[in-house]
Amino acid sequence: MLVALYARTSAADRDEKTVEQILVGLAAYAAGRGWQVVLECGDQGPFPEGRREGLRRLLGAVRAKAVQGVVVLSLSQLARSLRHLSDLGRLLAAQDVALIATQDRLDTTDPSGAIRWRDWLEVSSRFALQLRAEAAKVARLRTPGGSWGRPAAIVNALELLTWWEGRGGRLPLSLRALARKLGVSQATARKRLHALRAAGQVDDGARVRALAARGGLRRGGRPANPIDDADLVAAWRKAPSLSAVARNLRVSRNRVRSRLQELGLLSEGTQSLVPQGAQEKDR
Repeated sequence: MLVALYARTSAADRDEKTVEQILVGLAAYAAGRGWQVVLECGDQGPFPEGRREGLRRLLGAVRAKAVQGVVVLSLSQLARSLRHLSDLGRLLAAQDVALIATQDRLDTTDPSGAIRWRDWLEVSSRFALQLRAEAAKVARLRTPGGSWGRPAAIVNALELLTWWEGRGGRLPLSLRALARKLGVSQATARKRLHALRAAGQVDDGARVRALAARGGLRRGGRPANPIDDADLVAAWRKAPSLSAVARNLRVSRNRVRSRLQELGLLSEGTQSLVPQGAQEKDR
């Protein structure tokens, strides 16, 4: 069997064994079992904070299926936490790689050891999920209002209305620019606007007047293609379809719909997308 050896220690200058000494012992153990060592990896330093280049090399070999087993002195050297060990165990099982921890008397090449390891993985996974669920519940109880997830973003209503309505001679911002200005998402800005509008605090008329006085919103990109009303009416009468007219005039369907409604050729509430005159004739 092709095996990889892994060792880690943070006490190289004390009485405890060094990484090299641990690897020598693991190599002797593998030779006694008749296994061929194809990779030796080690990490020096505290596991949670230190770099883990050796572990990365080991996991790369596991994912590439270059080894059939991993030999370590103890599970505490291989993983930094219970959840990390569970994840590593599932990865080894998925790649059909055996795990041998000599000090912990774990050997998944033996059927009984494989069964014990599988049962431990199932129990520890459930335990980790329960711990995270309980932590989420505690966090919810500590959150004002008892809501799930992160606290809602705080939006200054006065600042929002100032930039939305264009108060003080300012150019009213688009929803995207407003959200960027306030440092929140567009959904949050839109939701806050809806709430203020429902409370009667939003003056949309002031926004329209401010936009008209400043020449509208600043938009990037290419200027929009002009729509000739005569061409629009001819195309609409020939084929009363928003998609067909938009393709013919090379503009968007929204612009076609808006201009048709302004010309009175398309009723605002219609769903069939046929000329308004045709609807009146049918009646």
